[in-house]
Amino acid sequence: MGKVLAVCISEKKGTQKRNVGSAVFVEDWGLEGDAHAGKWHRQVSLLSGEKIDAFRAKGAEVEDGAFGENLVVEGIDFAKLPVGTRFRCGEVVLELTQIGKECHNGCAIFQKMGECIMPREGVFTRVLKGGKVSVGDEMTVDKAMIFDTHAHYDDEAFDEDRFAMLDSMQENGIGHIVDVCASVGHFDRVYDLVEKYPFIYGAVGVHPDDADKVDAAVLDEIRRYCDMEKTVAVGEIGLDYYWHKEKEEHLLQQKVFRQQMDIAREKKLPFMIHSRDAAEDTLNIVKEYMQDGMYGGVIHCFSYSKEIAREYLNMGLYLGIGGVVTFKNSRKLKEVAEYAPLNQILLETDCPYMAPVPNRGKRNSSLYLPEVVKTIAEIKGISCEEVVAVTESNALKMLLNKGGE
Repeated sequence: MGKVLAVCISEKKGTQKRNVGSAVFVEDWGLEGDAHAGKWHRQVSLLSGEKIDAFRAKGAEVEDGAFGENLVVEGIDFAKLPVGTRFRCGEVVLELTQIGKECHNGCAIFQKMGECIMPREGVFTRVLKGGKVSVGDEMTVDKAMIFDTHAHYDDEAFDEDRFAMLDSMQENGIGHIVDVCASVGHFDRVYDLVEKYPFIYGAVGVHPDDADKVDAAVLDEIRRYCDMEKTVAVGEIGLDYYWHKEKEEHLLQQKVFRQQMDIAREKKLPFMIHSRDAAEDTLNIVKEYMQDGMYGGVIHCFSYSKEIAREYLNMGLYLGIGGVVTFKNSRKLKEVAEYAPLNQILLETDCPYMAPVPNRGKRNSSLYLPEVVKTIAEIKGISCEEVVAVTESNALKMLLNKGGE
C-alpha cells in the first residue's frame, strides 16, 4: 500500500509542475487542468517518493513536480511493476502503460546532477476511472485480473447487448480484452470499441477465409491500423484448410499469410495465428519468420498435438487456450495444457464462439473465462489465482510491454 505525498500539475507544457494538494482525474484524459492530459497513453505520471528522497540525499535540490511527475507516492516501487498493473486511489483507477522515458534533451536536473531519475524510475498511466485524489490518500495495487487475449465483440452476435456486457467486464474480474479483427469489413467496428473502452485493445488482420479479399489497398489499411496506439498485434492471420481443399486456395492463403507476417515484422508487433487442418504448412511458415526478426506471437485456439505444441514452445511462442479445454472430448488439448509451461499459455475466448462447459453451445463471452481458468488449474494442480496471475503477466509481456519512448 502506498500514500500520496504530492499531486502536481502544470497548466502549460514546458513549465514545471507544482503541488496543488488535490486534483480531479478525468476518465481516459488525465488530471483536470494539466497540460499533459489528453487521449493518449501517458495521461498521468507517477514517481516513488523514496526514489526522490534518495536523489535529494545526493545533493539535488528538487521540489515536488520537478521531474514532470503528477503523483508522488511513497510505499510503491513503480518501475518494478509490469505494464498493465492497476492502481486504485479511492474511486480513481489508473493503469500502467509505460515505464520510463527519454530525458528531454538533457533536462536541467540532468545538466546539474549528471543524471535524472524519471527516465528509469518514472511510470505513466491511463485513467480508467475518474475521481478526486488528494495528498494523504492511500494507493493500492490491484490484484491480477483475467486477460482475454482473443475476442470478437465486433461480431453481430453482440449487437443487442454489446455495450451493457462490456460495461460489466471490469466489475466481474476481466481486466483486459483484445478485440481481434478477422474480416476486411470489420476494421472500423473493432476500433470503435478500442476507442470507447480503455481496457480494450485491438489486433488487426484478415482471417484466411477472406484471403481472396486481400489486395494492396487492404494491406495498406492494415498498416494504417497497426500505427494506432492501442494496436497490440497483427491478427488473426494464418491458414485454414478445413473448407478450402484446393491447392490454389492453399497457395493464396499462404501468400496472404506471409504478406501479413511481413507487416507484423515491419511494425514490430506480435502475431495471432489461426491454423486449422494446416499444421505442417503453418509451422513451416512460422519457423521461417521466427528466424528473421519477429516479435513473438500466439497460436490462437491451439488444436494440434503435444508434438506440434513443443515446436512452437521451443520458439518462445504462446499457446492460446479457451473453452475447448473444458470439453469432455478434448483429451489432446488437455494433454497440451498439462505439458505447456504456464508462462507460455494465454487465456482467450474467441467469443462469441466455443463457450466452455457448462455453457457449451451458448454465445461465449469473457465472463465465462473463469471456467477455463478452473480447468487449467485442475489439470496443472495449481490454484486458480496462479493461473490468472501468470497468464495475465504473459499477456501483458507479449501485448502491452511497450515502455521506453
